[in-house]
Amino acid sequence: MLARWADAAGFLRLLPRRLAAAARALENMDSSLRVRAVMDWIEQVRLTAQPLVSVIVPTRDRCAYLPRAIESLQRQSYERWEAIIVDDGSTDGTAALLAALPDGRCKALPGNGAGVCAARNIGLAAAGGDFIAYLDDDNLMHPQWLKSVAWAFEQHPESEVLYGALIVDDPARIQRAGRGEMPRLFFFSYDAKTVARRNIADMGCIAHRAGLAEAYFDTRLLEAGDWDVFLRLTKDKPPLALPAIACYYTTDAPNRSTNGPTQQRDYARVMLKNRR
Repeated sequence: MLARWADAAGFLRLLPRRLAAAARALENMDSSLRVRAVMDWIEQVRLTAQPLVSVIVPTRDRCAYLPRAIESLQRQSYERWEAIIVDDGSTDGTAALLAALPDGRCKALPGNGAGVCAARNIGLAAAGGDFIAYLDDDNLMHPQWLKSVAWAFEQHPESEVLYGALIVDDPARIQRAGRGEMPRLFFFSYDAKTVARRNIADMGCIAHRAGLAEAYFDTRLLEAGDWDVFLRLTKDKPPLALPAIACYYTTDAPNRSTNGPTQQRDYARVMLKNRR
């Protein structure tokens, strides 16, 4: 009898954890189904307008990866875009690569070596589009993302900011907890209190209308610049959560800033600046 009571007590202690895990699994399944439905629709939909989308691409010493990122732009089903590629002081073959780009939609600008946030600010200042999207030099943009952005802002003229989903090639490697996990889809529901504690949208998943006063990057940050700008852009008005895949997030490039030596300092600064 005592053994049965012990088993029952152990089960009850673990029950909240198991219920929470089951709830997360159901939420993830629901997110995946919504993303699939929207992506199927985007492929078929016809837009009534063709706004220009500016894509900001900062880069530094990623000559081996940058061509893949640019090719993912050139494979977009939506063709009215410009790429503002800011070379933030590369010392490899990046300058020569950019000089030889044949696509006139790609515009190369020099950076000053002050980091990715400063490079994005240079790109923003030069952007001429109606909407702004972002792409990191080691990631790939989903072929339907820019069409998804144009469609979403067309359908929701009241929205100024949106974020989408991403597929991570190896989630374990992001946290430096090993490697070898299968690719996984991430799309989080928006909640202001949750976003104040942790980021839910990678830079490559964020898009916004041009000319927003809060659309700038804090050049003091080496990490968490995407979280910081997302918090500012959504401080007074929630973003549109768009169940569409924005990018394929890769984790194998060298010199990645995520979970780097300044992480704790930069995250503390972002939380302090953006208290809610």
